[in-house]
Amino acid sequence: MAGINPKVIYTIAKKEFLDNIRNKWIIVITIIFIILTIASSYLAGGQAGGDEIFGGMEDTVVALMSIYTLLIPLIAIMLGFSTIAGEAEKGALSVVLSYPVKRVEVLLGKFLGLGSVLAVTPLIGFGLSGIVIATIVGAEEGLAFIAFIALAIILGLMYLSLIICISALCRNRVRAIAGGIILFFWAMIYGMIVMAVYYGTGGDFMKLMSGEGTYPDWLWSSVVFSPSDLNQMAVMRAFGLKQAMGISLEAPDWMSMPFVLAVQLIWIIIPLILAYIFFKRRDI
Repeated sequence: MAGINPKVIYTIAKKEFLDNIRNKWIIVITIIFIILTIASSYLAGGQAGGDEIFGGMEDTVVALMSIYTLLIPLIAIMLGFSTIAGEAEKGALSVVLSYPVKRVEVLLGKFLGLGSVLAVTPLIGFGLSGIVIATIVGAEEGLAFIAFIALAIILGLMYLSLIICISALCRNRVRAIAGGIILFFWAMIYGMIVMAVYYGTGGDFMKLMSGEGTYPDWLWSSVVFSPSDLNQMAVMRAFGLKQAMGISLEAPDWMSMPFVLAVQLIWIIIPLILAYIFFKRRDI
């Protein structure tokens, strides 16, 4: 990595940010996050029989967990699938690489630029609605909500790193799109596959739903293979949650916040290293 020029990385990152920040899907999903957060808080608190208009930060986040872990990976995949494959196909990368820039600088610049775009959505979407909710119900769990926003950004960076790796591996844009679709559905169905294995090995759903049963250790360990589930675990740790939707989710002690954050960092770094290897070997 010696000889990397930070100015080149900054220039490429700035161009990626300016080119993508006006993406209509970024604007639409940011607005959706604002509406969903306000609506989730209202449903969590205002309809619970009390006098409060909104529920607390914890109740709001519990209601949002399943939705944001679908929408944020979707944004990352939309932004990143053509990063290498698409631009190589159009010839844009040939022009960029004709200048005195290194492929690692191009890759890091694109990742940081698109990552900055990704960060805008949860910062504005959750941040603005969080301020509104905190103004009305108080900011007792404000730090945990800030941690939730940071974790939402980390979730986006994990999927961005993965889709850039896929884009660097695939020969053309169509294959990169197919890879992105598989990645998105993997995020959706992984939990169902794990639960199917749990049921197939004698697990009892009724006991889990009633709070009488507990997850086996292997099931907790399986979380590290799913960025979305891993991120949800981190959110639960941030709020000290031990159950969601009536299901007991008391994780073992070894799955601490530092451990979960470290594994998420690995999910960002390893795909980026693989992306660089694929990109370096690519004939452009």
